[in-house]
Order: sequence, then C-alpha cells, then structure tokens
Amino acid sequence: MTTVDHVFGGAHTEPKLQCLREYLAAFSIALKKQNFARLYVDAFAGTGSRAEVRPAIPILGSLEPEVVTTQGSADIALNTQPQFHHISLIEQDPSKIGALKDVITRSGHKGAHVRQGDANQIVKAICRNTPWRGRGTIGNGIRGVIFLDPYGMEVEWSTVEAIAQTEALDCWYFFPLSGLYRNAPRDPLKLDPVKVSSLNRVLGTQDWRDALYDKPPPVETMFGMFDGEERRIEVDAIEAYVQTRLASVFKGTVLKPMRINNALGKPLASLFFAVSNRSPAAVGLATSIASHILKAGISSQVR
Repeated sequence: MTTVDHVFGGAHTEPKLQCLREYLAAFSIALKKQNFARLYVDAFAGTGSRAEVRPAIPILGSLEPEVVTTQGSADIALNTQPQFHHISLIEQDPSKIGALKDVITRSGHKGAHVRQGDANQIVKAICRNTPWRGRGTIGNGIRGVIFLDPYGMEVEWSTVEAIAQTEALDCWYFFPLSGLYRNAPRDPLKLDPVKVSSLNRVLGTQDWRDALYDKPPPVETMFGMFDGEERRIEVDAIEAYVQTRLASVFKGTVLKPMRINNALGKPLASLFFAVSNRSPAAVGLATSIASHILKAGISSQVR
C-alpha cells in the first residue's frame, strides 16, 4: 500500500470540504430520485486523502506534532451515498497517483478511475465528450458535480467556459484570492508581462485592470488638475469581479461565495458555487441545497 506523504491542510481546509461533503450527499439523493446518472469530477485530486499536522500540546501529554490522515475531496466523493455512477479523479503529479489509486481500492467503488495529466485539458475533454443528454444516456441523462481546488492559479478560463457550456455540471470553485492578489500589485504600473498573462488566462479577459483598480480622484496642484498615480486594489473588489465573470458564463446561477482566511486572518480563497443548467427546476434544487450550506459555512467563519 502506498504511503500517504501529501501533508497539507489546516483551519482553512475543513470548511470547504464540509461544504462539498454536504452538497454531494444531498445532490446524489435528489438526482437518484429523478433517475439521472451521476458524475463527479475532481480536477486536482492530490492523494485523495488529507494529511494534517497537528501541533504538540504538552499540557495534554502530547509532546510531538501528530500527522492525522482524514478524508480529502476524492475520498469524500468515493464514499458518498448513494454512490456516484462515475468518478473521475485528475492529478498531474505522478508521485500522488499511487496513493490516489489506493483510496479508490479502499472505497470499493467500481466506477472510479484516475486520470493523470493536465487538469485543464482533461476537464475540457470530459465536458466535450460526455453524452449529457439525448441518445446514449442513462435514464434522464447525466448530471454531475465538479470540484476545482487548484494549488494556485492553474484553472484556465477556457476550462470554466467548458464546464458552463455543459449545462449539466454544478461547480464548486475554490478560487485563489491570495494568488490573484499577489499577481495584481497595488500599483498597476508594476504589473509585469508574466503576471498580466497569468491574470488574463485565469479571468478570460483583459478588462480586469479597469474593473479591479480604483483610480483616486484628480489632485489639484499649483500646476492644475492631475490624476492620482497610484490605484488601489481590494479583496472585496476581486471577489465581486470574479463572481461577475462566473455569472457571465454560468447561466443557472452563481451564489455569494464563502471567503476563507489563512491562520493570520488574511484572505486566502473564496469558495464559489455555480450552476450551469439554466432549467428553473435544476437551479431551484441546486440553490436550495448550496445556499443553506454556504450560509452555514459563512456563519461558522465569523464566530
């Protein structure tokens, strides 16, 4: 059996996984009743499990840090009941493939498989080649959930568009606020070509400069009126802009995200939920489930 050495996690990890866990369970029950085949796609599956380092607590007799292995997103999906008919676990790092396959074996799931390679290319292929409706489908068709939890700014906008165009996938997207914030300096004059290219690729447009940078009002000097040279970019503006961009392609709905901070209280990421299916019944069902989950998650973040 492969040893799981993919250590990550912390206070920010469990809230997003709890949202996913609750949604997958409710989604699978609801769609089974409607005779849909159910698909789950994990675009950045890692090892499938979550290894978290817990610090030593001498007062409780714990003298050494402890590594505790719990469910990751893939493990959660594999053990969701009723089971998803098909599960695609995508991972590019070859060192994690063995552990990911072990998670599948332990779950006993017969419809799960690992796909090694670039998540953007594989997700787009799944979206393009899956018979979501019509001939060749099972029951009333295929519906699914995709989880985008990138390590950084890997998700291309073309991938987001492909997901939205299926009109069959609900999308949970853990958008990296911190990555975008780092790539968009407070002074737009300091944007280098590499960062500009990265932001264009993730956001799918070049108009983010005007949308994200708030230009100060003109300053009056003895020589006349001059524009302020420094613009400010704020996390709230980034989050609102990303929601607007997602809503431009997801024709069902995009809900208010749950923002998650790091251990220092700084914005880390926002968990967005988007529905690609524009059917009122589908939007209503997904929204009723996800909005409750997100509101509960947001409330727990501010306690």
